[in-house]
Amino acid sequence: MTAVDTILRAGRALPDLQPAHWLLRAALASFIIYQGFTKVPLSGDDAEAFGVHVLMWASAAMGEFLAGILLIAGGFTRHWIGDIITRAGGLILAAIVASVIVWVYWAPPIDIFLGNQFHLLLLVGGLYFLLRGNSA
Repeated sequence: MTAVDTILRAGRALPDLQPAHWLLRAALASFIIYQGFTKVPLSGDDAEAFGVHVLMWASAAMGEFLAGILLIAGGFTRHWIGDIITRAGGLILAAIVASVIVWVYWAPPIDIFLGNQFHLLLLVGGLYFLLRGNSA
């Protein structure tokens, strides 16, 4: 028996932990909800500091709350509706983070990749739940 066969057999012996999606789901949801709370009370000065209109600032705050709530609610709903709820939360999260990258942190792609990993991680997390839904 080769070392590769041993590794493959050990990998198949590991349990498939179905609730593991909650690690990513809870982390993304808690962070994005927190970001929504940091915008309350809504202030034109805060929006101006980031170079956006106050309506966009308010939309981001509401979207952040909604995305986090949908990610959590979708995880508790095992029917096909839960899958749609999770995908909607992922879509909103990805859209908000993509907007933040474009409006606030725009730079050449290599600079975004090397200097803004946190927002890229949030973007990929949102895209993951958008594309996988409750199959995640």
